[in-house]
Amino acid sequence: MSEDVTSIWRTFASWALRVVLGIVFLYVGTTKLTGTGNTVEYFAAIGWGQWFRYLTGILDIVGVALVFVPKWTCFGAIVLACSVGVGTMISLTVLRGDPTWGSSEMVVVPFVLTILAVVLAWLTRPHQVTQQFSGIIG
Repeated sequence: MSEDVTSIWRTFASWALRVVLGIVFLYVGTTKLTGTGNTVEYFAAIGWGQWFRYLTGILDIVGVALVFVPKWTCFGAIVLACSVGVGTMISLTVLRGDPTWGSSEMVVVPFVLTILAVVLAWLTRPHQVTQQFSGIIG
């Protein structure tokens, strides 16, 4: 009975995270690829060129697509966590002190999205990997 409840909870949580992250990252990836929503200015402030905007936009869209394929959800969540995690680190380092792009909102929002993507990756991790680690740890 306990395993059934855990399985139901895990399934519900993973699908809820898929939908939330899918909507958010589809929007974010689209704005990066189209250059809307101040993304051009944000990536100009980073100073690495607009190629980085296109790369992260493509990664966001690919991550969303993978998140909705059950066999690949974990890997899509890892792509999203890496993409937004790098954004969090850039806000904490490169853009620190910038009144617009280094604000606490520009750190907290991507950090929360990173945590959500990591949770989704953990919830949907392949069972084979879990069994290998349990043999090593336990």
